Amino acid sequence: MRLLRLAAAAAVAALLVTGATACTPSPIVAIPSAAQSSGPALVVGTPAVPDGANPLEGVLLANVYAAALNAAGLKATVKAEDPKDPTLLDELAAGTVDVVPGYSSTMLLQLEHSTGASTTAQVLDALKAGLPAGTAMLDAAKAEDNDSLAVTTVTAEKYNLKTIGDLAKVCGKLDFGGSTNFRTKDRGLSTVATDYNCVPKDYQELPNTNNELLLALLRGNIQVADIHSSSPAIGDNALVVLTDTKGIFRTETIVPVVAAKKVPADVQAVLNKVTAALGNDALINLNRLGRASHFGSPAEAAHAWLVQQGLLKATS
Repeated sequence: MRLLRLAAAAAVAALLVTGATACTPSPIVAIPSAAQSSGPALVVGTPAVPDGANPLEGVLLANVYAAALNAAGLKATVKAEDPKDPTLLDELAAGTVDVVPGYSSTMLLQLEHSTGASTTAQVLDALKAGLPAGTAMLDAAKAEDNDSLAVTTVTAEKYNLKTIGDLAKVCGKLDFGGSTNFRTKDRGLSTVATDYNCVPKDYQELPNTNNELLLALLRGNIQVADIHSSSPAIGDNALVVLTDTKGIFRTETIVPVVAAKKVPADVQAVLNKVTAALGNDALINLNRLGRASHFGSPAEAAHAWLVQQGLLKATS
């Protein structure tokens, strides 16, 4: 545990130093009309994260977009996750939230219940076409939060593992670990069995809250873990992500959806500017900052991330 804490602390420190010197976008500028705005604050909703992802990721994303709007001179607040409406699409349509940085496949599945769309572009196109009246999809981020099967370098070298398909020859010797839902959900463990001919010796249901899943992998209690692509644990621990050559895992692209009448073009431009900075590495960094003891709240971590990306000045 101490080694994990030291690695995470070193990574955060490096990020805070390098973030100021990296090639970054221009800072967010104030919206001229915002200073005269006396209307209600825009409400940024917190989406439920995909199964198995960092539980804090949704609230971190909501705070990032809210902080950017506040920095532009607007008023914005963050609404907590709603278990009854995990994507918040119903609340967007009803006008109780105004902005939701959602997950593409999760939103599409709520709209269509099942979908044949599989690639990033297909999912985004289908989502845009199927959104409720009065809502609009903004620019999609490059960042995705997808299921991935990860192993340690020791396991990868021992069994010569590079792809999920490579597991087939040794799968019966290996213990897998992940969320409770990964065992039964569509495109989860059952699809690994049918599409990759891989049925593990055992599957351990482990939460992704306090490093239980990661520690089980590092200690050898399991050999394969469903660790999401946006997790800092992959890079911080030199884990090997096995390539999903058959594309069984859904693409979960971060894409803001807004209440069209309440979020005009100049406000959408601010949101798109944030999204443009949100690549895969940037999302990993956001999750890393969110777990760091340096920050007392998701709002503080979100502000630090915006500074790191060059979107806010350090003194703002």
